Amino acid sequence: MKRRFPPLNALRAFEATARFLSFQKAADELNVTHSAVSHQIKKLEQDLGAELFSRLGRRVVLTDLGRRYYVDIHASLQRIERSTIEIFGEPDQGELIVQFYMGIASRWLVSRLGGFLQQYPGIHIELFSPYFGWLYERDSADLGIIYTEELDKNLTYHHLFKGALIPVCSPLLFAEGCCNSLDDLLMQPLLHVSESPNNVAYWLNYQGVINCSDIAIKEGYDNHQLALEAAISGQGVAIVPSFFACGDIASGKLIVPIEKSAPEMGNWYIVYPNSSLDNSKALFFSNWLYKAIEQDQVLQKYIYETKSKYLE
Repeated sequence: MKRRFPPLNALRAFEATARFLSFQKAADELNVTHSAVSHQIKKLEQDLGAELFSRLGRRVVLTDLGRRYYVDIHASLQRIERSTIEIFGEPDQGELIVQFYMGIASRWLVSRLGGFLQQYPGIHIELFSPYFGWLYERDSADLGIIYTEELDKNLTYHHLFKGALIPVCSPLLFAEGCCNSLDDLLMQPLLHVSESPNNVAYWLNYQGVINCSDIAIKEGYDNHQLALEAAISGQGVAIVPSFFACGDIASGKLIVPIEKSAPEMGNWYIVYPNSSLDNSKALFFSNWLYKAIEQDQVLQKYIYETKSKYLE
């Protein structure tokens, strides 16, 4: 006889929702989205062939079957947790070294990291930024957040998104903050970033600009961090990945003067060695990052493709 075991994630979603009588509070505790919890509950109800909750407008209440099921599932999950701690020790403690590019770590990640540390106070995050190149340095970090156009078969990748190259500049660069056309934009110098030498030419080509001889290209910016600072100070227009610029756009330090983007040639990934597959700290951080990206309205505006999903 086939044994009947609902998926564990669906049971966790049900238990948390029943305990809080709130999809949103359950989502916050599980570090997933409201829609993810709602989907898990709906699928569980379909599998069981019974409603577990009654929806009363914005409120949810347990049905009679739901109340009976909650008592047993709550007790069972507590027993699993208690047994795991007794045998294997307290989980989710210790250091996690995360590789991030400096421009994203300082301009986007650090301001959000408090939320992760509040949720997982036993995990100490150490940020590591490579001095050169875009590659993941497996000997220096437990996991990395990287952009790449090629995958290494010896590493594990989880797709985050395909971003956009966007033009950004100071709100004061254009008279009255007005840039009405691509021709207006190209009256300003474009800032060339040495670590991404093809971005300007690729972006121009995507906009249909073939002859670049009359366009002012300003050299001298070794990395995106320097180019963004130059753009903020009014030195020109930087053509940069949206992930680097979204924090400064949200704060008002930078604007997108004209909605002319181009899909990045590569993609953004979470990457880690195969030996980290059972690292629960890496799993918690990865799921937190997925949610932080989903909640960033500026970044979401400039995402061409996403295959993001929460990890199990």
